[in-house]
Parts: sequence; C-alpha cells; structure tokens
Amino acid sequence: MTDKYFEITGWIGFILIISAYFFVTLSFLVVDSAGYHLLNLAGALCMVVNARHNKAKPLFWLNVVWSLIAVIGLIQTT
Repeated sequence: MTDKYFEITGWIGFILIISAYFFVTLSFLVVDSAGYHLLNLAGALCMVVNARHNKAKPLFWLNVVWSLIAVIGLIQTT
C-alpha cells in the first residue's frame, strides 16, 4: 500500500472523530448513542492504521485506548 492510502485513512479517521464530537455539540447525537460510539470507533481505528504506518507510538496507543472506550460504550448501549 502506498503512503497516500495511509494518509487518506488518517484524514478519514480525523473527520469521523471530529464529526462525532460536532454532532454531539449540535445535539444531532447523544453521548450514549451507538452512532456516537461507532463514529469514534471507526475514526480511532483509522487513526491506529495511520499511526502504525507512521510509527507514531503515542498516537497509536491513544487511538487503541480510544477504540477500547468506544467498544465499552457500544456494549453499554445494548
């Protein structure tokens, strides 16, 4: 895979995470909704892929933890 793929994946992750926060701020989503947690999970996983490729360990681990928190949130919504 090319560097461009990993950069695009990172930007998609950024957009998903920021969108989740933006939608909660505008009351389009609530924090305890599955949609909010799914946006965060998908975004964090994209960021994990990007961070791993770029060998950015702090960003990698931040998003691994962010993903785990999103999974916990999803479990709690069911």
